[in-house]
Amino acid sequence: MKSAAANYKAPGSPMPALRYFRRDGVLLTNKDLNKKAPVIIMLFNPTCEHCEDEARMLEANLKSFKETTLLLMAADRMLSYIPYFVTNVKADEYPSLQIGVDSSDFINQTFLYQSLPQINIYDEQRRLVKIFTGTTPVDSFQAYIR
Repeated sequence: MKSAAANYKAPGSPMPALRYFRRDGVLLTNKDLNKKAPVIIMLFNPTCEHCEDEARMLEANLKSFKETTLLLMAADRMLSYIPYFVTNVKADEYPSLQIGVDSSDFINQTFLYQSLPQINIYDEQRRLVKIFTGTTPVDSFQAYIR
């Protein structure tokens, strides 16, 4: 009998396997993430104005994330739009802001299909703590980051 697929969208669920190509071409996986820090993954569309606004808000508050891993991840078919996004939000001024594309089906396993951007917050044990959809002010998830 085949087991049911894991529900990666429910609070407390484990983070699914992550394969993420940063904009500089470096491949990251779960093992590359700081094991002592929470992880925030923002699922986004590089041509979405709300996603651009959220990225700018994160940039403006990067000091709040000094001990939190912050990844902005688009679907792999959006790779050609990443340079546009980086230029538009001036992300090159913020080298610690990791922007890239999913290559592991992470988005399909975690996206709620409500609105973009979607922010998934994972604790140090890589368990899902909270999902926010749409434009979300930093103070809404301040309690989950360090």
